[in-house]
Amino acid sequence: MRKAAGAEILPAPPGLLAPLAVSVEGVSSPFGGEQPSAKGFWLNLAAELVLYGATEPDASVTVGGLPMPLRPDGTFSCRFALPDGEHSVTVSAISAQGDWRQAELKFSRRTEHQGEVGAAPQDPALKPPAGNP
Repeated sequence: MRKAAGAEILPAPPGLLAPLAVSVEGVSSPFGGEQPSAKGFWLNLAAELVLYGATEPDASVTVGGLPMPLRPDGTFSCRFALPDGEHSVTVSAISAQGDWRQAELKFSRRTEHQGEVGAAPQDPALKPPAGNP
């Protein structure tokens, strides 16, 4: 269920991702971390991947081979950590009648920086897409 201002609940399969309630009022991570205590200019950065989709409400969906709970209208969403590197995740759906659909999504991240750029703390429950370290 998406809301323009308020909270968005993202269900996730056990062991892959943690459910998340986040404010969607601004562009910021709830796990953005504390500012360094030393004075001076600094920058910390992290990235996440959000997958979302929809199918028939009575279908079965897997993300990375794990069951994905569907909302009553058949929509789903989940979050992954997105470290530098190549990543892929397979999303499969099977209808109540046995029809099958599948998509493999491939992602790449390469961070280049100038000066000191640290890694922002990330939600420790998030993992990269299935099949990646």
